[in-house]
Amino acid sequence: MMSPFDTKNRFAAALDRFALSALALLACIAYFDFLWHSAAASALAGTALFALLILGALQLERRTLKQREKTLRERVGGMIAIEELILMPASRAAEAVCALLCAALGAQALEGSAMRYEGEIWLVRCAQCMQGSRASESDVLSAHRARIEAGAQKCALASTAGFSPAAVRAAEWLDPPVRLITGRQLSALFGRQHPAADEEIASHMSRRKKPFTRDRILALALSPAKQKRYLLCAFLLLVFYLTSPSYPVLGACLLSFLLALACSRKNRRSFRL
Repeated sequence: MMSPFDTKNRFAAALDRFALSALALLACIAYFDFLWHSAAASALAGTALFALLILGALQLERRTLKQREKTLRERVGGMIAIEELILMPASRAAEAVCALLCAALGAQALEGSAMRYEGEIWLVRCAQCMQGSRASESDVLSAHRARIEAGAQKCALASTAGFSPAAVRAAEWLDPPVRLITGRQLSALFGRQHPAADEEIASHMSRRKKPFTRDRILALALSPAKQKRYLLCAFLLLVFYLTSPSYPVLGACLLSFLLALACSRKNRRSFRL
């Protein structure tokens, strides 16, 4: 993410564009003057060439902006669809993915989360994983067992995130192999089918820019997994303080120990509740 110091202000951008335009105009006039050695004819032809270049640059910029807007709408639409897919019930999520694949592949939708594609019946399943996690081999085996129970010929397993190496090996080992669809592919398909509107883009960006709340910061800082890390840091800092005494090291050691105590107290309280 760029900081405000990495971007130019409007005056600087306008000044740079004016200087570049003036340089391009002088270059066009100088080119024709080199060919014809006539100031009036060179100025007229150079101005006409400069106008053509400006119109071409504006057309290219307009086309680039349209392409960027289309890409942005598809990306945000895919991200919103993945977020909604994670919170759906398992059956509804599988049906939504099946409907998406039917629309993208031109397959025939059947009852539930099944479809007919190229003369074969496919069962579609969805592994609902949070961002940063990956679907496991148990998800692949569950999808394969569901295919056998439903009597389908093949199975497709979509994940809202990625797949672990064990899941990929399990999908290749099964007979027939399970077709895996990653979260990136799923997001791209959803984005092409349902690009985001202006209101959805504004709402999504506002959620992205919203800072962490106090409760969320405390929950992350005092999570159960951090307690052992705080104790390890306190122990290492204590050893370092005993070898070379330093008050800042002792203060950091005490702070790590207090954070470990706070983690223990918060987690014990949560367990009681």
